[in-house]
Amino acid sequence: MLRLIGLVSIATACGAPTHVPPTSPKPPTTPAGPAGSAEAVDVHVRTCSEAAVGLDRATQTLREPDSEVLVSLKDSCATGAWAQPVIDCFATMRADDLAKCASMLPDRARDAMFAVLADREPTRSALAIARARLATMKVGVDECDRFIQAVGSVLTCEAMSLDARVQLGNEAADVWSLPTARLSPEAHARMATTCETSRHSLEKRVQEAGCMP
Repeated sequence: MLRLIGLVSIATACGAPTHVPPTSPKPPTTPAGPAGSAEAVDVHVRTCSEAAVGLDRATQTLREPDSEVLVSLKDSCATGAWAQPVIDCFATMRADDLAKCASMLPDRARDAMFAVLADREPTRSALAIARARLATMKVGVDECDRFIQAVGSVLTCEAMSLDARVQLGNEAADVWSLPTARLSPEAHARMATTCETSRHSLEKRVQEAGCMP
């Protein structure tokens, strides 16, 4: 009897399997939805139509009352293959978000969108579009970028006529919306000199108009 007890003790110490009561398997978990529900979250993906509606709605105060741009904006979104974050931005934008959302577009798509909205007559809407164009521009030459920023600031100066500001904004946006990535060092230096001279001339002009101290 003692020998049998000893053999059992040795077997247990050497790792012999022991009987373990079976446990019930855990039920699979379901991802919780809103407010802890078991339903999956339905994420809405906005479309070009929604982007066009948001852009149309937010820019109504910037355009002439009879200006119809909804269909053209939808086409610009579709043909320009706007990325989802861009569509989301335009779909939910406010009136002062135009430059922010436009800056998310590639250059060509952004130009196409501004072309739809553009009003080159001396109106408040034309001024707003010109300011948005300038706010999204990045020349890549420090002196030119400072000049563009200076022009954008001048466009807010009520001491200058609306006509002069619209013309100034459109000219600056047209002239400096040029590719500069492959400029030679000599061309880069010439542009820097030109922009610095233009900025000093602009400062003198606006000082005479009473826009700057």
